[in-house]
Amino acid sequence: MSGILYIDACGGVAGDMLAGAFLDLGWPFSELEKLVQALGLEGVEVREVYLDHMGIACRRIEVIAPPEQPFRGVAQVKEILSCLPEEVKGPAERVFERMSLAEGKVHGVSPEEVHFHEVGAVDAMVDVIATCGALAWLKPDQVVCSPLPLGRGFVDCAHGRLPLPAPAVLGLLEGAPVRSWVEQEETVTPTGAALVSTLAHSFGDLPQMKIKSSGTGGGERPSRLSPNIVRVIWGEGRILPEARQVVEITCHLDDQTPEDLPMVLDRFMKAGALDASAAPLYMKKGRPGLRVMVSCSPEKAEEMAQLVLEQTTSLGVRITRTERRCVPREIVTVESPWGPARVKRTRVAGLWCMHPEADDVLRISKETGLAPFMVRQGIISALERQEQKA
Repeated sequence: MSGILYIDACGGVAGDMLAGAFLDLGWPFSELEKLVQALGLEGVEVREVYLDHMGIACRRIEVIAPPEQPFRGVAQVKEILSCLPEEVKGPAERVFERMSLAEGKVHGVSPEEVHFHEVGAVDAMVDVIATCGALAWLKPDQVVCSPLPLGRGFVDCAHGRLPLPAPAVLGLLEGAPVRSWVEQEETVTPTGAALVSTLAHSFGDLPQMKIKSSGTGGGERPSRLSPNIVRVIWGEGRILPEARQVVEITCHLDDQTPEDLPMVLDRFMKAGALDASAAPLYMKKGRPGLRVMVSCSPEKAEEMAQLVLEQTTSLGVRITRTERRCVPREIVTVESPWGPARVKRTRVAGLWCMHPEADDVLRISKETGLAPFMVRQGIISALERQEQKA
């Protein structure tokens, strides 16, 4: 069974709300205080606030800091975060990197040129490390977030009056499911959007699981038509990866030169295909042939279908929409005995599955003369040693 954390953004999500929900779930407040102290920011303290939203008891965190705080870029923020434990620092850095990309796009500058205002303030740093610290404490195998409710209207900030959802929020939530909110008010802040879009493995409905505990966080804004809360639900279960829509393009060939096929398939992959393959088959009149299969995102369907017609001898293609489910994975780089090597890593049923990248195995095998299986074993052993030291 896998540990599943479900973020129920029933009333929106903000960093202080999410941190409060984890405290209500059981994450010790003393652990948050240690992380804040480790930042080394003079005069900065954090306290736990108890709230009531429409009869629902909840919590949030409040940051107490000197009134004059400098605007900081992502480099300065990452320097402050560098003193934290790796299991907190790494995710927190990814959150701020994502925010800098979104803010840079909004303002037409590079991520390095972004000087955070609200999202770079001390309270946002505390909100981010609180959520990352709570996740490091829980160690979930899967984090799933509900569709996010987006309010309309306007909000005043350092740049002036902005429409809601804030432009940075829209950028951060590209690809995430959203729904309309009943009132004109800010329901999802940039920090909240950055946290869930960076740290959640998928978005969707509450997965099938056995609930073990839950916590509720509340916002500073008073509730009106609906409670201003976010809930975190912790449980155990088996969860299928998120279903994603894909397009499969197929064609049958009986006059394609076989030696050209590897080049054609490679061209499909470089053009953005998710997968490209070929299989032998017998066609009409008993003629041997090939079935070429290319899968891609729906947005690339027309482009990829045209490419298949251009690069093969086919006179027509079949286009089918279907679903694709993939286990969440990541690429990590390890210092192997033969230099840097990449490893594809995923977690299935609570166990890590590691597979060194074939291109790196091939390169090292050619350079050293070692058998591929020996290179793979050496890379995996190096990764295990690297993680034990961390």
